[in-house]
Amino acid sequence: MECSRLGTPVKPKLRRSMVKTGYVRPTPVSRSLRPSKPKKAVRSRSIEETVEAYTLVENYGFIVKEARERMGMTLKDLGAKVGEKASVISKVEQGKLKPDNALARRLEHVLRVRLLVPSTEVEDKGLKTPVEHGGGLTIGDVLRMRLTKPRE
Repeated sequence: MECSRLGTPVKPKLRRSMVKTGYVRPTPVSRSLRPSKPKKAVRSRSIEETVEAYTLVENYGFIVKEARERMGMTLKDLGAKVGEKASVISKVEQGKLKPDNALARRLEHVLRVRLLVPSTEVEDKGLKTPVEHGGGLTIGDVLRMRLTKPRE
């Protein structure tokens, strides 16, 4: 049997199988017949924990670069420790790439700095209207403010 892509000879893994007549013949093992690895149990978390939002600090690139240089690491060294390429770390330091929460957490752990802060309030510049229901600013509140605001 030959590989359809490369044309090189391929030896299929064979497995014995029983047929109703009792004859045993070798057949190729398909992926569906292989035993699967047991899946890890997923920890249930409360909705507040999974939805909790974090905000990246404003000067994250400068903080990452200073901490990396302070620890005497190269871009390649830091990239290897956090599981990213050196080019990704370089772009984060330059501010061209905003790291996601997972990468920011790994950078925080390796560099021992603070990059993510919990978002407690929505920063609404120019929207200075109290919210009646006390649950925070909603899309409906923003629409009401936009509709009631006179156009200039």
